[in-house]
Amino acid sequence: MKKYLAALSTFVLIALTFPLHQNANSRGRYVSIERQGTGKPYVANRMIVKFRPEAEAAIDRGEMPELGAATRGARLESLNYRFERDGEYLVELDGSVSVEDAVSQARLNPSVEYAEPDYLLYSDAMPNDSRFNEQWALFNDTKAGADISAIRAWDLTTGSSEVVVAVVDTGVDLQHPDLAPNAWTNPAEIPGNGVDDDNNGFVDDVNGWDFVNDRPNTFESATADFHGTHVSGIIGAVGNNGFGTSGVAWNVKLMSLKFIGARTGSTSDAIKAIKYVTEQRRRGVNVRVINASWSGPGESESLFNAIKAAGDEGILFVAAAGNGGDDNRGDDIDVDPQFPAAWSDRLDSVISVAAVDRNDEFPSFTNYGHSRVNVAAPGVGVLSTYPGGGYTFLNGTSMATPHVSGIAALLWSFNPSFTPSQVKERITRTAEPILKFASRIKSSGRANAFNALTNTVATSQTRPAIRAVTTSKKVVTIDGLGFIQGTSVVEVNGVALPAGTKYADDFQLANGSFTEISVKLGKATLRAIFPSAQQVSVTVLNTATGERSTPFLFTRN
Repeated sequence: MKKYLAALSTFVLIALTFPLHQNANSRGRYVSIERQGTGKPYVANRMIVKFRPEAEAAIDRGEMPELGAATRGARLESLNYRFERDGEYLVELDGSVSVEDAVSQARLNPSVEYAEPDYLLYSDAMPNDSRFNEQWALFNDTKAGADISAIRAWDLTTGSSEVVVAVVDTGVDLQHPDLAPNAWTNPAEIPGNGVDDDNNGFVDDVNGWDFVNDRPNTFESATADFHGTHVSGIIGAVGNNGFGTSGVAWNVKLMSLKFIGARTGSTSDAIKAIKYVTEQRRRGVNVRVINASWSGPGESESLFNAIKAAGDEGILFVAAAGNGGDDNRGDDIDVDPQFPAAWSDRLDSVISVAAVDRNDEFPSFTNYGHSRVNVAAPGVGVLSTYPGGGYTFLNGTSMATPHVSGIAALLWSFNPSFTPSQVKERITRTAEPILKFASRIKSSGRANAFNALTNTVATSQTRPAIRAVTTSKKVVTIDGLGFIQGTSVVEVNGVALPAGTKYADDFQLANGSFTEISVKLGKATLRAIFPSAQQVSVTVLNTATGERSTPFLFTRN
């Protein structure tokens, strides 16, 4: 039984107590990135070539670029120390051939000792924020890799002050020292003069607007506005400033739109807030993301239209999947929809987010849905900003959602030409698969900032792993990871099933593997192999590698 805290027209807070764009906030040398068949990122239009000593001495220097690159128009830069007689050369390609093709062609040249892409290396620098060591979501020292890979992402970009994220939520304490430098300021409004300078219907809307109390200052009190403040810090607390926490995007602008008062907000106020964001976008403000850490059961056509209109203007809508009902158990929103997250299957500008904990486990409270939830993100024990200059830990898909909003902000600082659908697709397809999420959400995994920035798709594991086994009258279905088409054989008590494996097209990941397979046995055969109330051991064998999953004990009711 779902616990509704408000009428159908209200929404409930979801908390439980590519090329690299050259921008001033990116760190390191400005380069473009490619990633093709090697699976490893490298600098676009560059490769390193080592000529054989005897060949180098006999070759005219003017011919070296073409010999190394097999293309006219290439330029050569020596990597040799001045006293070296021979060494490596950096070849700048003209773009007429890909790096991989140029490397392959150069390796065929007898004058070339070796050729390789100009691979990217990363410093993995840690920010100096005093409480960063408590932010497992950004760097997990409990389970290595079970985070959003923020540190590696920050070596590519820490965001851009040109990108604006709208926090449509409760109010935000924008005077918090970790948020104030990243507060959005309306460029067309003069503060405190009592005049609607930009003629948009809102007087002195310098940092946003409070649609609950109809006033420019969105912050009311810590009790009323802790939620929006916490969400904002996850997205964009100032990083590397020596104190507090770090946001996913160190450099970003946060627009505060308050539509939630005493834990609930109306659909009409949510629409007003979204339309405010859309209008600011039309007026030239580079607002690219709306963070929506809230949900409700009512399917409002007017809210749908407002979100769609925002998407049409180039704004991504990041929505919390929700926290289930009063039994503290997450619900399948494919079956029991919560909005606006459930619209992610209808709008390519909406990405919905489930929660994951620091051990890559599936929290009992998080909603899910293979068709309507795209990715998971950290949402248990998340430390972020609290009104009055403080910090606190909160749980919920409310906390998971701003991690994805922050990744989206990084992506737009990386490449301003991305569309909302491209950002959604990039974040979804580059997620790291997690067994406990297999088939439960679209990506079956956790959002990864570094993967998203470098367009890295997680490699497919060769050893199968089973999350769940279910049976119908005629079919046994297996959900898990590492199911490779043509190589997966389902076994029961060590014996292969007598029928072939079917791979579910809707459950294929970007790396080509599947998270759901099934075998059709027929009623009599299924009952014989899976006797009612008797436990059996189910395994999946990869026939190409000989690797077998850990046995999964299953009892048919």
